[in-house]
Amino acid sequence: MDRPTIAIVGPGRAGSTLARALTASGYYVAAVAGRHPEHARALAYEVTARPVSTPAAAAALAELVILAVPDDAVAQVAAGLAAAEMEWGGKQAVHLSGAQDRSVLAPLQARGVETGVFHPLQTFRKAPEAVRNLPGTLIGIDADPPLRRRLEQVARDLRGEPFDLSGVNRPVYHAAAVLVANYAITLLAEATALMEEAGVERKTAYRGLTRLLLGSAGNSLAVDDPAQALTGPAARGDRGTIARHLRALSGDPELQEIYRLMADRTAALSNKEEK
Repeated sequence: MDRPTIAIVGPGRAGSTLARALTASGYYVAAVAGRHPEHARALAYEVTARPVSTPAAAAALAELVILAVPDDAVAQVAAGLAAAEMEWGGKQAVHLSGAQDRSVLAPLQARGVETGVFHPLQTFRKAPEAVRNLPGTLIGIDADPPLRRRLEQVARDLRGEPFDLSGVNRPVYHAAAVLVANYAITLLAEATALMEEAGVERKTAYRGLTRLLLGSAGNSLAVDDPAQALTGPAARGDRGTIARHLRALSGDPELQEIYRLMADRTAALSNKEEK
């Protein structure tokens, strides 16, 4: 299958990572546009693309337009693109939002553009090394043929694993992703502060807890169900230990309640595994 020329609209974390990975995989990123011209110029220089001032100028130079903009901006950018006076025949456009379906791209579809969703189920940070997160990543795709086939090939070329997002409840799907990708880090920050309060030096606490988090993720990858990776007092039924933890957290009622709720959910998950 031929490889389309690419336009990146939004040189943020996801857009920059995809631009780098696509370039490394043999795709031609023709143009980069963004709200901050200096960011667009920097990424364009890195991937030998042309920095342009508007999404429409980027779209004019490519076959496949990737809208790597914040979720709340997708509809507005799509509408602005659709209003541009240009030739849309043969062009395709996708957004990267896990929380939204193709309907936000309806203005472009009305102009004859093939539209879809390309959602890497992954987290990226602001660094070139973020491309290392892509291999093995599941990438959700919602599009009609032939765009679906093209996006599946793009996912495989990025060493990802495409899966079908059509018909999936997007808010629930995205909430699940946020629980793992974002709130696990928030819990890490809370746990680091607790360890520091307990007397452990902050850098040591953060490094140790991060390694612990990686160990838990590794355990989860090795099994077919999260219940099989459970460890700790709630999984073991150590109610006395949990009670001591709750007393220790009494100075922060909100965190104490979070701990209690998570302990209850963990115990229920462990009991489910035992049945």
